[in-house]
Amino acid sequence: MNQFALVFGVTMLAVVSPGADFAMVSRNSYLYGRQAGILSAFGIAASCWTHVFYAVFLLSSMQMILPDLLLYVRYAGAAYLLYVGFRTILSGSAIEEADERVSLMTPSRSFLDGFLTNALNPKTAVFVISLYTQVIGPASPVSYALLCGMMISLCHLAWFVAVSYVLSQSATRRWILARAGMFNRVIGVFLVCIGLALGFFDHGGAHS
Repeated sequence: MNQFALVFGVTMLAVVSPGADFAMVSRNSYLYGRQAGILSAFGIAASCWTHVFYAVFLLSSMQMILPDLLLYVRYAGAAYLLYVGFRTILSGSAIEEADERVSLMTPSRSFLDGFLTNALNPKTAVFVISLYTQVIGPASPVSYALLCGMMISLCHLAWFVAVSYVLSQSATRRWILARAGMFNRVIGVFLVCIGLALGFFDHGGAHS
């Protein structure tokens, strides 16, 4: 139980630290509304299971077959964040334009935004792998490892649903949208900086 509490504490500290997941949920919440933000949060939570799955079942074999896998994930994630970042920077700023874009943001796209942002984030991969190899332990029963995986996923879901709820409230959203040009540039530049860091400078570290 003490170990599970440690895993929970470390996970929550990692989840609440600002990063690509936070930027994506924030962006979708204030631009497209609560449904888009919450679906992105579900996408992030679902994507956590991809990291959990290979950490529990495939890590040793994947490292032998494809030792540079995390490097490829890092470059793919950098490219995706650069794309989204520049798209956000160049997006319109008026409330009317934002309202028109809501109809273009489908539920599947909202979910996929969250899923891909998390799945292609090597910091998430490094965090989960480190957690399983150093804290949970490779000798732990699979049932316990999967229980920890469920906790990791639910922590992400709970936090990012809360973020989406706050940023998509009517008064908050209209205040942000009235300054959408500035917020779009800030969020976009943040995503671009993360993408550049992943692509050119970041060779390890903790979570998103």
